[in-house]
Amino acid sequence: MTSNRPAEHGTPEGVPEGLPEGLLDGWCERLPDEDIHHYLLRVHYEDTDLGGIVYHANYLKFAERARSAYLRLLGINQEDNLKTPPDVEPRDSQVKSAFVVRRAEIDFMQAAGLGDVLRVQSRVVSLSRVRLKIEQLIKNHQTGHILAGVFVDITHVKLDEVGAITPLRMADVMMQKFNTIDKDK
Repeated sequence: MTSNRPAEHGTPEGVPEGLPEGLLDGWCERLPDEDIHHYLLRVHYEDTDLGGIVYHANYLKFAERARSAYLRLLGINQEDNLKTPPDVEPRDSQVKSAFVVRRAEIDFMQAAGLGDVLRVQSRVVSLSRVRLKIEQLIKNHQTGHILAGVFVDITHVKLDEVGAITPLRMADVMMQKFNTIDKDK
């Protein structure tokens, strides 16, 4: 059922009523030793070169979107952490935090084309109080072929009022959101 009424209570006009808020953030597959996050996207014209092939830098954009969606699905809202972070110890309303990419590696295996539906699978391979490493596979959703593999080393940082960053330990509540990872790695 679609609502055509003006936006009220967070339901924009034309959006089906009862649409799950997390629908745009993908889903997590819970396995015995890990969680795998799945994120779908379609290749648009703006993502491709003149020949209809995805421009190589856009695979990193796809991976970033999937990582952000994964964190949001875990309950780690980066937008809120940039304002008043709920997950910092000690609680200091002046501290803003963020996850920043320290290093990224990408291996290209096959090209994606205009209109293809891609699935980005993300899994945390290691976690410490300050860093996490995420492995991501970008696949053609219809064929299952792996198009690119991305390995990202991310650091949790504190942002000060002049924009300087320093590593920041994640609070227990944030660490618990990554509940399938051994915290002592």
